[in-house]
This record gives sequence, C-alpha cells and structure tokens, in this order.
Amino acid sequence: MKNLRFKEIALTLQNIGAYEGLDADTVKKIHLTNSIAFLGCISALGMLFYAFAVNTPFYAKLVTGLVVPVILVMPLLNYCGRYYAARVVHCIISLFILMTVAIVSGPALHSQFLLVPYLGLPFILFDEKLNRVKVLLSSAGIIGFIYLEWHFKHFEPLIVLDKSIVCETRLLNEIILFCFIIALFYFFTSESNKYLEKLKKKNEEVEEKNKELEHFAYICSHDLSEPLRTVDGFIGIIKEESDPKNEKLNTYFHYVQEANKRMNTMILSLLAFSKLQNKNSYQITNSQDIIHEIEVDLNQLIQEKEANIEYSFLPTVHGLPTQLKQVFQNLIINGIKYQPQNAKPIIHITCEETPDYWEFCVADNGIGIKEKNLKKIFHMFTRLHLDDEFKGQGIGLSFCKKIVEIHKGKIWVESQYQKGSRFYFTIKKDLPVEMCQTPTKTLFYKPKNYKNVD
Repeated sequence: MKNLRFKEIALTLQNIGAYEGLDADTVKKIHLTNSIAFLGCISALGMLFYAFAVNTPFYAKLVTGLVVPVILVMPLLNYCGRYYAARVVHCIISLFILMTVAIVSGPALHSQFLLVPYLGLPFILFDEKLNRVKVLLSSAGIIGFIYLEWHFKHFEPLIVLDKSIVCETRLLNEIILFCFIIALFYFFTSESNKYLEKLKKKNEEVEEKNKELEHFAYICSHDLSEPLRTVDGFIGIIKEESDPKNEKLNTYFHYVQEANKRMNTMILSLLAFSKLQNKNSYQITNSQDIIHEIEVDLNQLIQEKEANIEYSFLPTVHGLPTQLKQVFQNLIINGIKYQPQNAKPIIHITCEETPDYWEFCVADNGIGIKEKNLKKIFHMFTRLHLDDEFKGQGIGLSFCKKIVEIHKGKIWVESQYQKGSRFYFTIKKDLPVEMCQTPTKTLFYKPKNYKNVD
C-alpha cells in the first residue's frame, strides 16, 4: 500500500501542467522538467541536512536552502502552461545553481563536475528544435566549466571545510552527480519507450481500421452489384413488353441502362481499388519491357491516333510488374486520349536516378490541366470533362497514386493548360525482392510508328 501511495504521489508531481490534448512530445518534456526539478529539490534538502550536521557557515546553509524555492519555478511555469519558458528557465537556473555551488565550495569538493550532466540537458529538452537555443545553452555550460578552472586559480572558495569532512562531502557530491546522470538517462529512455509504445498501438489501430475499410469496400461493392443486375434484368423485361415504337420510352430505357452501366463500372473499379495491396512479392522488373508490353496491348489505339511513344533508356527496378504496368498504361492512355482535335499525341517517357528513388516522368503534348485542378485529379471518381468531350470514370489516376504509394513513392503533376502535362512518380530502390523470381521476358514488338530516343 505504501509503495502504491508513493507511486501515486510521484505521478501527480510528475504530471503538473500535463493536460489532456497535449501532444506526446510536450508531455514528455513536462515529465522530464518536473522530475528533474523535484529530484533537485530532494538533493538540495539532503545537502541542507548535511550542512546542519557538519555545522557549515550560516550563508552556506542559506544558499542551499534557497535552491529549493528557486527550482520549484519550473513546475510552476508548467502549471501555468508556459512549457517552452519552463524548459529555458530550467536550463538557466540549473546552470546558475551549479555555478554558485562550485564557486562557494571550491575545487576540493568536485562540485564543478556537476556541470557534466548539464551539458546534455538542453539537447534533451529541445531535441525537436532546429534552432540555436539548445546549442547556446549547452555552450554556456562549457564556458562556465572553463571559467571555473580560471576562477579556482585566482580566488579562494567561500566555504573552507575541515579536512576531515572534505572526503565525505566530495563523495556526496559525486553520488549526486551520478544520480543526476542516471536520472536523465532513465527519464529520457522511459518517456521515449512510452511514446514508442503509444505509437505502436496507434499503428496497430490504423492497420486494423485499414483492414476494416478494405473489407467494407469489398462487401459494399460486391453486394451493390446484385441489385444493379436485378434492375438491369427488369428493365430488359419491361422494355420487351413495352411498345418498341415509343421513342420517348426507348430514350428513357437507354438513359437508365447507361446509368446502370456507369454505376456497375464504378462498383467494379471500387472493388479493384480495394484489392490493391502489396502482399505480392516484389520482383526485379525491367521497366523498358513494361513499355514494350503496353505498346503491344495498345497497338490499335496507337495506330488509330497516330501516336508516338518516345523514351530513352529505362532502368530495371524492384516492384510489382502488373501494378507498375497499370501506372504506365494509365498515364500513356491519358496522354493519348486528352488531346486537342486532330492532334497527333507524343508521349515522352524518361527516368532520373536519385540516391533512394527512381524518378519517372511521362510527358505529353495534350490539353493540359488548369492549375486549380492539379491537386484533385488524383481523387477517386474525379472528372474534369463531360462525357461528350472525353469519356472516362475518373479512376485511373487514383489507381496510379495508390500503386505508387505501395512502392513507397509519390506521384505529382506539372502542367500548363493547352500546353501538355508532365506526370512524375517515384519508386523506392530498396524494396524487398524475392531473388528466386526473375523478371518476365516480353517480346520486343515495335509498332509501326515506334520511336526510340537514345
């Protein structure tokens, strides 16, 4: 019971200023500043009792006693919500107290070595800040240590203790030094472990939610197909039993059936999108072979539109060949489809190597995209044109985005309206590869108007 009571008190003191809704890193800093502050109070009280026991001068007892209320400023600032100020004041007051103790007691008691744990304190309290604060505060400790070496050579200590108790006092200071170092290490690692544990739980929750969403999308898309088939069937029956000469009614039937088809296509697309995942083994894949295979598949469209597909050397990458083919194919088809009337499409594919990624670019000379639409084109079922202008469902680019993300990359577009678009996407280099699997070899077929740019 006593242990539980002590633990409750310790947690209450540690959580002064920690309110619900604060981010985990701020809470960690609050716990750290409060813990070190109360540990400092305990050390100061211990030194005060020791000062009375060995009968040190009155001003030594006064200085030691004043340390306690000064240290309690940090928990007070946390309580008032001044978290950043509490950390800055924590470092300044700690440096001031340590310098004062060293100057008063002199080098014989090794008080100057209490500055050693201080040097790391600013880097722990300001580890998320990329500014000069932590460097300046830590550098102040180094300057203070150098100053003490100079001070000890030119000035006598304010307290001269009897030689019989110098060894005992020095030992006490060294115990306090090691306690602070261990405390800093313990609090930092324990809070970091708590943060990592929370992060792990959050990741597990996100993974579970993603699985639920995938299952939900699959069930919805699968179950929605059945009533659509029923509607389509009954429309067909009603159409057969109605007057075939009624043009108005035939027009209504046509609109209903076309809407039914669009809905069915959207459901099947949603089902396919929910099935996109990275459970398959990554393979060593020749991206140039993928383009050749796409040229074979799209040969009729390429011939019809008189399109040119130009590309320089494309690398071998680690990935899922079927999915990567889908990305290239969607971007190439879009480049051929979204063209001004009577224009001849030119698709130019390039790749640049970066330290961690392969960066591909699929450029076209099409109608381009207005700047206000650049971000939303990757959203599911987003269309920028009417069906009578360009047919489509608005799903291709959302597929591309998810596939690229499965490959630990990102996709974006640069475009000028009526001047063409450049789609960029990256594929991470160090994806896990099943070395037993080899890339699928594709027939090197060259369409009539194929052009290889070296």
